[in-house]
Amino acid sequence: DAGADSGSKVPLEDGEGKYSMLGMISHIGKNTGSGHYVAHIKCDGKWVIYNDEKVALSENPPLQHAYLYLFQRKDTIGS
Repeated sequence: DAGADSGSKVPLEDGEGKYSMLGMISHIGKNTGSGHYVAHIKCDGKWVIYNDEKVALSENPPLQHAYLYLFQRKDTIGS
């Protein structure tokens, strides 16, 4: 704990930890040696794909095949 030695107490929130997925990074190509990575971001309840200079609605984002998932905790103060 980095703050344990400073003497100040930082209140931590507790709870169930409810999260919503905001986005993901997936790979387009035959293997990791070829192709490239794209971002799928949820915007106003719809998935949008960011592929280099092309931005479009993502009708069927590959949710089960992403390399990295981005989440936001929903049950915190100020969320």
